[in-house]
Amino acid sequence: MNLAKATLKLFSANVANAAISFIGITLFARALGASQVGSYFLFVALLGVLTVPADFGLRGAVEKRISEGTLPDAVFGTALVLKAVPVGLVVVLLVLTRDRVAAYLGADIVGLLVVALVIQELARLALSVLKGELKVGQTAVLELAQKVSWLLVGGGLLVLGYDVRALVYGLLVGMLVLLVWAWYRNGATIGRPTRAHARSLLGYAKYNSVSSIGSLFYNWMDVLVIGVFLSQFHVGAYEVAWRISAVVVLLSEATATTIFPQVSRWDAEDAADKIETVIPDATTAAVSLVIPAFFGAVLFSREILQITFGPEFGVAWLVLVVLLLEKVVQALHMVMGRSLQAIDHPDLAARATLVGIVVNLLLNVSLVWAFGLPGAAVATLIAATISAYLHVMYLNKFLTLRVDRKALGWCTLSALGMFAVLFPISSRLTIHTVPQLVAVIAAGAATYGMFLVSSPAMRSKLTAHVESVSR
Repeated sequence: MNLAKATLKLFSANVANAAISFIGITLFARALGASQVGSYFLFVALLGVLTVPADFGLRGAVEKRISEGTLPDAVFGTALVLKAVPVGLVVVLLVLTRDRVAAYLGADIVGLLVVALVIQELARLALSVLKGELKVGQTAVLELAQKVSWLLVGGGLLVLGYDVRALVYGLLVGMLVLLVWAWYRNGATIGRPTRAHARSLLGYAKYNSVSSIGSLFYNWMDVLVIGVFLSQFHVGAYEVAWRISAVVVLLSEATATTIFPQVSRWDAEDAADKIETVIPDATTAAVSLVIPAFFGAVLFSREILQITFGPEFGVAWLVLVVLLLEKVVQALHMVMGRSLQAIDHPDLAARATLVGIVVNLLLNVSLVWAFGLPGAAVATLIAATISAYLHVMYLNKFLTLRVDRKALGWCTLSALGMFAVLFPISSRLTIHTVPQLVAVIAAGAATYGMFLVSSPAMRSKLTAHVESVSR
């Protein structure tokens, strides 16, 4: 697999996905306000958390076993049988607690939550098969189609007068598109389930489920706690800041997703030297966009929120700054954590993740109660830092880990140079319009890019990646 080409394809699709999501959330937030958008975010958060018991780590196990060369048909069929039980139990639980769940969401959309859960699990399982077959680049187009469907259907229903259900219906249609297309594109058919494959999948899944919990709780723990202690308005403001911060780790996510099946294959071939070679470049790529984004947010976080989404969202300006600092840590965590799972040590990844979950929960409850929205962001930053450190420590037991310190240092210096250029602008210029904001962000990006390519070593890396992609 051409890692550079697959990463670029996935990153390009992720950028398009993010752009569509950004446009959608901007339009929906302006039309519905923070409270109703907050209900939608709670719906998505609850859907994400319910994925943990509904999946039990099986999707990651499917990707891992197929990437090792295991018979994909038998793995696929066995996984479908195994997933039927936990998904059914979660559906029953939702039906029994319908009234309480509806009160928490602020809307009677529990039935839609059940439908979304079933469709999501089937679609994501098909995506895992594709990734296991080293077709990571193909998943990018599928997820892009899902986002486009969500925006078009949700926006259309909003025009027709629907409330928060417009976003939910759009989400369901997007999931259906993903489900049909993903099942069509994967090369595996539904084979006969076997006990041997069930034992193999469950053996990996029991540890991978903890890592899945960590990923989902990392994404949604703070939102769920804010929903308990504060209000749907605060949920909406916080999640908008989170969505903005998530944009800067698109390259990090694409890098980590791309290297997982390839590192898994190299691990099966006992090619540790190849793994150790790819990690430094993957780490540099992961943080190259995150570092300048943090410095930019220090200057313009309030303007980004207020001008783009509306004055009421400015309450989360400090949240955005803290979350972007946290994304620097998360970018490193993505690469190291996925590498640790890929070399078949999900038990250690689970141990590190479990520590992060406990810290995240305890700090979110205490800091949100004491400090409100900024407390949730700080809790996430501390928990992510601890979890990332543990993942690096465990991975270092099996591989000789190296990072390109010169490249990372130059990224930081380039970001500081950008900050020095933009600081006088932020002090003298009051930004009132979207074009002004876009112009300032574009100027910052151009400045960072010029500083970055002024290094011969960085130019050499970029040239090598371009040549790899063009092959």
